[in-house]
Amino acid sequence: MKIIRKYIHIIAVIFLVVICVGIVWLSGIWNRSARQPTQTLCVPEESADVLPPDSAPDTATPSEAVDKEAERDIEEEYEAWLAAHQRPDWMLSGKKSVKMEGGMDATEDTEEEPYVPPTVMFASDLHYMSETTHDDGYAFWQMVENDDGKITQYSDEMVDALLEEAVRTRPAALVLCGDLTLNGERENHEKLAEKLAKVQEAGVPVVVIPGNHDINKPDAAVYFGRVSECAKTLESADDFYEIYHAFGYDQSPNRDPASLSYVYPVDATHWLLMIDSCQYEDGNQVNGRIRPETLAWLRVHLQVAQENQIQVLPVAHHNLLSESRLYTTDCTIENHDELLALLEEYQVPLYISGHLHAQRIKKHKPEPGAADDAYGITEIVLSPYSIPDNQYGSLYWDQAGGEMEFTTGQVDVAAWAAACQTEDENLLNFRAYSQDYLRNVIRNQVMKELYLVPDELKEKMADLYAELYYQYCNGNAMTWSEVRTTSAYRLWERVYPDGEYTAGIAQMIRDVRTGQHTWCYDGRLTLPDQGNEME
Repeated sequence: MKIIRKYIHIIAVIFLVVICVGIVWLSGIWNRSARQPTQTLCVPEESADVLPPDSAPDTATPSEAVDKEAERDIEEEYEAWLAAHQRPDWMLSGKKSVKMEGGMDATEDTEEEPYVPPTVMFASDLHYMSETTHDDGYAFWQMVENDDGKITQYSDEMVDALLEEAVRTRPAALVLCGDLTLNGERENHEKLAEKLAKVQEAGVPVVVIPGNHDINKPDAAVYFGRVSECAKTLESADDFYEIYHAFGYDQSPNRDPASLSYVYPVDATHWLLMIDSCQYEDGNQVNGRIRPETLAWLRVHLQVAQENQIQVLPVAHHNLLSESRLYTTDCTIENHDELLALLEEYQVPLYISGHLHAQRIKKHKPEPGAADDAYGITEIVLSPYSIPDNQYGSLYWDQAGGEMEFTTGQVDVAAWAAACQTEDENLLNFRAYSQDYLRNVIRNQVMKELYLVPDELKEKMADLYAELYYQYCNGNAMTWSEVRTTSAYRLWERVYPDGEYTAGIAQMIRDVRTGQHTWCYDGRLTLPDQGNEME
């Protein structure tokens, strides 16, 4: 019996050893499976501690190891994206695939096509409103005339003209920087997406990001008869993605799991970092904020881009810098200092946004008194496309050295209307019509606030303010010497020396002492005399 018990004991020990080995083996398989890259990469918060290559220690910490693995995953996903979507002939080193008899593939020597750097077209704040969501009646016009001068009554025509301009000029991408719709109405989103799909069918990629008017907006409405009615809106990021996934998201090798941010490779050496700066989870907020997880996600992409000599351009709806003396609240991202520090850590030259409803170009000075050629990121804020003069931006990258050039353009809505053979005189003379319309809207709003002066003097004062407002929104230079000598401004000083509108006139002029339409970068610093206000 002792011998039998001894053998039983030995068998039991061997059985337990086999079980332990099996558990370890299965655990290894599970861990390897869990580390496989997925379509959307989740970067843990520890990744915010990744050090730049020059200062990284020899022995990686666990969080650094995770980030290095995340970087490798991003690089692999990018290469897969490039192969599947956008590997042009110039990357094939003078070889191209040809079909041989019998279906065999071979290569033949060809002249290497010269690389053409990309040009990207930008527009912001379309505030699109489909003609199916109003009847051009009393309630609609009450809304429009109490707005900020948007030409909403011709929203369909203005957007169609913009999209036709994109198809005609054929940029590497048309980028829409948020506030795609008037107030987030689902029907307006769906109608706009139908228009954007036609642009992509014509061969021009469309890339979008949401604005604060696009998701979970409580004042989404339709306008029929004498009253407005609540409209169905987009309630979540998932709703936005459902409608717009074909415009940038599907083409992205990597999305941020925490937001609607994603990376869009324009070509092999240029990335757009499309940043979702909006707050809509717990009710819609006007102001913007970048989520901590998104900052960590951005850091990994900036690191990968730096190591692979890829130029990155961050694009968001909300502003990075304090851009306006006239509009001082709800424009600059709440935690802009964190985003600014991250972008400047990686020497990013340019950031593009909208939201402000005024064309602005401003370079960040790292400290007061810094030299003009000291590094600091520049922000270009796009004027709203929904007002005259229907401005958009074009950004051109040079072939070598990282040079960039930005300029604004204007869509000729009247020419588009003539080609469509319309008989609408407002459309056929659209620039004059739209400018006069904006001035009249602002003029009437200002006159309602003026007292103590006769009507003819009110009109003169309101006309001046409306004209300056139009110039300000479009980023046109204004000077004190011209304004101070007008009788209208002397009336403002005399009647309302401490008034809001009098202060507003001074703020607008100080903001645009130089034109805000062109910007150049030579790979190191912003070139002088390009209309930048260094403050």
